[in-house]
Amino acid sequence: MATDTPPPELKISDVTLKFGGVTALDGVSLTVAPGEICGLIGPNGAGKTTLFNCVTRIYRPDSGSISFGGADLLRTRADKIVRLGVARTFQNLALFPSLTVLENTLVGAHSRSPAGFAASTLGWPAARRTQRRLEAQAREILADLDLSGVADLPAHGLPFGTLKRVELARALAAEPRLLLLDEPAGGLTHAEVDELGELIKRLRRERGVGALLVEHHMGLVMGICDHVVAMESGRDIADGTPDEVRSEERVIAAYLGRAS
Repeated sequence: MATDTPPPELKISDVTLKFGGVTALDGVSLTVAPGEICGLIGPNGAGKTTLFNCVTRIYRPDSGSISFGGADLLRTRADKIVRLGVARTFQNLALFPSLTVLENTLVGAHSRSPAGFAASTLGWPAARRTQRRLEAQAREILADLDLSGVADLPAHGLPFGTLKRVELARALAAEPRLLLLDEPAGGLTHAEVDELGELIKRLRRERGVGALLVEHHMGLVMGICDHVVAMESGRDIADGTPDEVRSEERVIAAYLGRAS
């Protein structure tokens, strides 16, 4: 029977992960459709970042399955996942402070380059041509994120909100279909959060990039997400539209707080 629902781009099914006697993830399941913006919410310690780390193979779950575009991520080397179209940012910035903004962005581009970063530094002719092409593309991304003015400055010492955009630029340089954004609004001002929300929506509109974001900023999540998954104590406890999840009794109790 025909359906208007697109097949999931990212599919996480019944994922369980234990650290010793502690169950960090307990049968978590969720899907993200192509081009969809999905929010992943829950209190600290709910397992949100741990789930990200399973998707990107930092951790290997004890059971369950994770696929992206039909490819089994649990059978894919961690360094190959970005080539499948998954890129991520980190809750704590993972930039190279001594490198320029452009060079940090190129780190993401080299993750999909056949020549690789090492070859480009050796000056091989084919690698030099690739390097020029990747640098031009990186500068286009930086211009798109309003970062051209700092492209040739070292990352060290730049404002925190600027560094957040640099990390996003690095992820975009990998040409992903899905961005995993780990607390992208953390530490940003209200104005910067509003700008971030518009940027994520624009990236989806103009580049077709979907997003799964771990976020505590409820205004951002409820304002831009197509659907929201709530977690508590390593379990998914609600999955639906922002309005549905916001009114779910277990979510109110676990995370959003009850009205007095």
